[in-house]
Amino acid sequence: MKKIVTISVAAALLAIAPLSHAQFGSMLGNVKSALGSGSSGGGDIGARQDQLVRSYVAAGKDVSTANSHLADALGIKAQAVNAAATSDSLSAKDIEEQDKAISANTAAVSEALKSGATLKDSEAKAKYAQGLLFLATGVKKYIGMSSEAQGFTSGLSSISPLQLGKLQAGAYVVKSVPTSVTNLTSVLKSAVDFARNNGVEIPQDATSLL
Repeated sequence: MKKIVTISVAAALLAIAPLSHAQFGSMLGNVKSALGSGSSGGGDIGARQDQLVRSYVAAGKDVSTANSHLADALGIKAQAVNAAATSDSLSAKDIEEQDKAISANTAAVSEALKSGATLKDSEAKAKYAQGLLFLATGVKKYIGMSSEAQGFTSGLSSISPLQLGKLQAGAYVVKSVPTSVTNLTSVLKSAVDFARNNGVEIPQDATSLL
């Protein structure tokens, strides 16, 4: 029976647009692991998705705020991130658009750190320190989402394939969290190194993640 459910869930996931087979690969592995271990998931999968999305959006908001402070301190321009990104009921497409804007700003900050940007005064240093704190907070939230992501994927073992079309946002978050953690931890390290070299007070939360 478990094999039948696994096949049905896998087939339904592969049929959902717009996410591709590759994007769902990791998620399918988690589903199969949950089924193989006898987990029934439990709970309301919709509620689990809502919580997962809320956590992901909150982490992204912190990173967005960090980018704004860091960009201001470094004298570069950050792109505006849609205010709707603070909603906790976003679709997978909405979250992806939010991520693109945040990623563009993160890349701009990272490039500035590598290209010899300077902090012109004490006010710039204070803004930079604030940015570091928000960046560390965001990274910490992404890292802390692992149990929520696992709960969401485990919950897939107890649902009908017909429900999968409503779970795009959760699927997107599950596949995106590891990449966010890896990329932002690297940026945080560069930002901390820059702070050390420019006499900026470094928040303990920032160094504790490295």
